Amino acid sequence: MAQQAESGSLMADVEPYSVGDDGQSPNSQPHTVRREHTVPRKLAPMVSGVEVHPVSSTGNLYKPISESESDSTRDGLQKYGSAGDVWSPGFWRRFPFRGILALCGCLACIVASIVVLVVSDDQPTDTWTLSPTVYLAFLMAGTNMLARFAFHEGVKIAWWRKILRGSTVKDLHDQWAHADGFLEALFAGRQFNLVALASIAVTVMVIDQPLIQRASSVISVPRTSLVNVTAQIAPEIPWGYTGFQASRGSTQQVMTQPMISVFNDYNSQAPINAGFSGCKDTCIGYVAAGGLSAKCTTIGAPIQYNLTDPDNESVSPFSVKSSLDTADTISSQITLDIAYTDNSNATDCTGVRTERICSLFPATLLYPVTVINGSTLRLGDVANNATTLSFQPPPPNSGTDGGSDYVGWTIGGLYLAANNLFASQALYTFGGGIGYYLTLPDTLSNQFLEPIPLTPSGGSAGISSPAACRSNWADPTSHILNSLNEMAFRLSLVAKDFPYRTTNTTPAPQFLTMQQTSNVNVFHSEYRFLISSTVLTTVFVILIIPTFVGWWELGRTVTLNPIETAKAFDAPSLQGPGSNAPLSTLVRSMGGRGLKLGEVDGYTPGSVVKRHLKLANPIEVTRPRAGVAYA
Repeated sequence: MAQQAESGSLMADVEPYSVGDDGQSPNSQPHTVRREHTVPRKLAPMVSGVEVHPVSSTGNLYKPISESESDSTRDGLQKYGSAGDVWSPGFWRRFPFRGILALCGCLACIVASIVVLVVSDDQPTDTWTLSPTVYLAFLMAGTNMLARFAFHEGVKIAWWRKILRGSTVKDLHDQWAHADGFLEALFAGRQFNLVALASIAVTVMVIDQPLIQRASSVISVPRTSLVNVTAQIAPEIPWGYTGFQASRGSTQQVMTQPMISVFNDYNSQAPINAGFSGCKDTCIGYVAAGGLSAKCTTIGAPIQYNLTDPDNESVSPFSVKSSLDTADTISSQITLDIAYTDNSNATDCTGVRTERICSLFPATLLYPVTVINGSTLRLGDVANNATTLSFQPPPPNSGTDGGSDYVGWTIGGLYLAANNLFASQALYTFGGGIGYYLTLPDTLSNQFLEPIPLTPSGGSAGISSPAACRSNWADPTSHILNSLNEMAFRLSLVAKDFPYRTTNTTPAPQFLTMQQTSNVNVFHSEYRFLISSTVLTTVFVILIIPTFVGWWELGRTVTLNPIETAKAFDAPSLQGPGSNAPLSTLVRSMGGRGLKLGEVDGYTPGSVVKRHLKLANPIEVTRPRAGVAYA
């Protein structure tokens, strides 16, 4: 081949080459191509050892090729061309396993999401290494990726099937564009098809992620369990522990220092700090401690208060009295005399009077208790729910509980507390010309006075006040018993370090089984979001399935690879055998061919040069030039 000078004439080199699959031109004659240039330009020198191939050859134009490699490639093409690829349609032959498996994977991820939410519902958060939302995020991401993969597999089948049945260039472009872009599918208009629908579905499918994420949350719920609790508390009030008789009279007592502390704590309602261990949250159960066991006798009958009797100028419709009895064959005891009136009738000053006499004995009670946060203790309704385990025996020392002067009392301090807190006497008094009037001189008679209707009284509208013969009281017995036993319980906690009975050792700790209620953080599944996400995702997956319809009509495995589509369009650069070859075979057989997008010259009648761009052999094209219009 002649080489042109660097700045030569307008005539370029003349290069013969052959075209055709067999290496010969259709007329079996050499064909000469003349390239003319309007401007001088330098031609690339030929490299020694580089084989110049026709368009249909497979030579690599970017690297030197040995003669053995060239002969081997040429022989392989000739051998391949003689065999060819059979068009082999069929249901199982062309079954799209990858796409169908991807769709099945989508459904598996959906089922797995349901399982995660169902299994995690109401489960403590500390039992899961990763939260359900993390698993759901992975599963939803997997669902979306598999759905998009299945969609792309289905689009390949739909595109080639459309070609197989006949189509136009525009229809093929539309189908490809719908698969390639969401907006093209969304605004497909009259060209809307199943591919566009599937494209929209796989794009919109991402909305399942916020839905499924909201399907699982963390809430705090109470949980109960049995725990072993150790209680440091005395099972009874020590003998002579609460009161001290300062003279010969049994009622002439003072409280001991432990009793004074307990009395003040009760009045101020100081928290009961329990000496309990083993409870971390809120525990309920029963514990044995010292207290007062009550035996009561109740009598109730109608009564008329005759206030005009000179000997009965004042009567008490509500009263509480207490007394202390010395220990004899049994322990010392407190006697409560409680009276209250209800169902009063102001017309004739009548009502129903109930009298209750209760004997309170020192005993070991089984208290209902609640331990809060493992430290603070609250008592339940002792009067109605406590159980008497045993009565405390009388002290062996005759000088205790009234056996002598200047002695200690076991429950004397509680008697003094009852007198201080609960002694009460409300009075109806006849005042002559001013009529009957009511006096409430103490706390308890005011505390248990039942409210009266708001009616005008004393000239002030809307203000009511209690009056004689029409006032009613509630029963204070439970309140008194609960209060005295709360003080007894506080005393038992203080006495945990005091020698038990006649021993020199402190009471043994109590081992309790209590029910612990803890606020536990658990996963909560919101099934409405799960159902919404599952339905939407399943529908979107189903919309992908129609793109696979007709796979059995295809005769080979297909792709949308540009090499395969260019081969189907019979591109000159890919001419040669393998018209029905799968992509992998095309790449193996033609992968060595050089291609380059560049400028080539075309000729029209009259030897007019028309430049255009073409993907062709690199030696046939030059780099596109700015400002040049290509035909």
